[in-house]
Amino acid sequence: MKVFLLGFMGTGKTYWGKLWSEQHGFQFFDLDKEIEKTAGMTISKMFERFGESYFREKERESLLSFGTHDNFILSTGGGTPCFYDNMDWMNKTGLTIYLHSPIAVLKDRLIKEKDHRPLIKSLREDEIEKYIKESLQKREKYYKKAHIILSTESVSDINFGEIIRKYV
Repeated sequence: MKVFLLGFMGTGKTYWGKLWSEQHGFQFFDLDKEIEKTAGMTISKMFERFGESYFREKERESLLSFGTHDNFILSTGGGTPCFYDNMDWMNKTGLTIYLHSPIAVLKDRLIKEKDHRPLIKSLREDEIEKYIKESLQKREKYYKKAHIILSTESVSDINFGEIIRKYV
C-alpha cells in the first residue's frame, strides 16, 4: 500500500505519518527530506539559489521515484499536489489523505516554524494569516481531490486503522 499525506504546511503530516507508520508497520518518508538528500542541499538553499520552479522539478522527480516503493506513508510538501499532475498521479498510485487544519491552528504553528519555511520566511507575523488564507484558496481544489479528508482536530490512530481496513 502507498499512502500519500497531503495538506497545508503545519497540518502535522510528518507527525501523523511517523506515528501511523510505526503503529501499522509501514515505512515512513518525508518528501522534503528525500529531496534534500538527493539534491545535497536544504530546501531553503534550493529556493535561495535556484528559485521555486527548480524546487518543484526536484519535488516531482522525488515524488515519482516512489512509484517503485510499496508499504509506505509519504508526507508530501504543502504544494506538492498543486504542481504538474502530482495529485492525479498520487490518486492513481495509492491512497491520498488530506489532513485539514483550521487557519488559526496553522497560523500559530507556522509563526513558530517560519524560519524553516522558505515560502513564509520573509513574512511578518501579521502577514502569515493572509498568506495562509490566500494559499488555501488556490490549493484546496487540489487537496479536496484526495480519497479521504480528515480534520486534524479529530485525527487519531483509530481513524487511520479504520481507513486502512476499508482501503485494503
